[in-house]
Amino acid sequence: MLTSISRRFLQKSFERTRYTFKDLPERVFRAPFGVYVHVPFCYGKCTFCPFYKEIFSESGKDHYLECIVREIEESKLEGEEAWVYFGGGTPNTLAPEEIGRIVEALGRQIRFTSLGIELLPARLTLAYLDNLRRLGFTKVSLGVESFAEEVLGKTGRRTGTLSQLADLVDHAQSLGLWVNADMMAGLPDQSAATFAEDVRKLLSIRPSQITLYPFLVVRGLEAHSPGRTRSAFEWIEQAAAMILDEGYQRKGVWTFTVGQDLYDSSRDELVQDFAGFGPAAASTCGPWKTVNPELEPYLRGVREGRMRGFVAPKNPAADDWRKFARMLYDLRVEPPSDLPAPMRAFIRLLRALGYIRDGVWTSKGKIFAHEITKTMVESLPFPLQNPACVENYSEYERIRARREGNALGPLPLDPALGP
Repeated sequence: MLTSISRRFLQKSFERTRYTFKDLPERVFRAPFGVYVHVPFCYGKCTFCPFYKEIFSESGKDHYLECIVREIEESKLEGEEAWVYFGGGTPNTLAPEEIGRIVEALGRQIRFTSLGIELLPARLTLAYLDNLRRLGFTKVSLGVESFAEEVLGKTGRRTGTLSQLADLVDHAQSLGLWVNADMMAGLPDQSAATFAEDVRKLLSIRPSQITLYPFLVVRGLEAHSPGRTRSAFEWIEQAAAMILDEGYQRKGVWTFTVGQDLYDSSRDELVQDFAGFGPAAASTCGPWKTVNPELEPYLRGVREGRMRGFVAPKNPAADDWRKFARMLYDLRVEPPSDLPAPMRAFIRLLRALGYIRDGVWTSKGKIFAHEITKTMVESLPFPLQNPACVENYSEYERIRARREGNALGPLPLDPALGP
């Protein structure tokens, strides 16, 4: 009951966030902030992925590179960055020299020491890792999800063999790269036994970090959910015991490491301002949350010098829930000083009901942390996936429907690049 009530309060707080499609406000960062670069291209579409993506094409990639470099060059980043992540989509649909063009554009704006990138292991080579290290990357995240063919066959995902992944992890670590590997619990046709076996295989190659995610369904996006949420949390907790026995430390509800570093953009984005670049990239800055449009209107906006996107004022109640979710995510019962009184009272109730004991989450407290963290991610109001949270979505549809021939010049309309 307590979990259901908490989930509903959280969902309602995010339902109050309303975007308007309009000119993007100026972003000036004057405190430590993050940078997120969205590479939207994929070679196929995995059924479990809720994020914006486009099927790869050479023409789309070339236009994307031209415009994202221009977007970065025209930005006003005046602060100390805290982290830089390349996500997607599949960032390694881009060649190393193309990734390098984006890194160089960022380097002309800011200094950075932490540079991470998500990679599809089935399309990754040792030479690609060599090039990433030369470009200054310090962290890589490999989207494994599962080794079981009967599971992957239902998702459209390709992972590669355990031997291939072992070679990639070993080589990346020999270069000094921090290596995260993702596994997902609750996929179609997955069982407790196949998930546990996946984790055992992953432990045999010792990545720097292991992240175990439950199956996520973002609001407004149709996706097949196996409907075993509670089971997925129990599988993760059973795997956690196995991982801790192998010398890993638990750094969060879903993350385990063998060192002090961490690759976790989802955690960072909960409470920190960040600048997003590329189509569908989100940003938070000062009083605003913004999201760029899809690829074609994004290209047009950059070339016309008039970037429009989805803009929403920050919702104080949602921000408070973000802080609460970050505390749960970190599995540390240390309420931030600015957490409002009702949430502090709620934490006292959790202690009284046995979710917290001696400042540590109990077994049922950890399940509660899973539930709220998952609900938090699934409830975020992504305007591209959930038009209902945009007050004038029809205006965006009108802009998106404009066909090539005006500002876009020679851009061919590949059917794979959206409507």
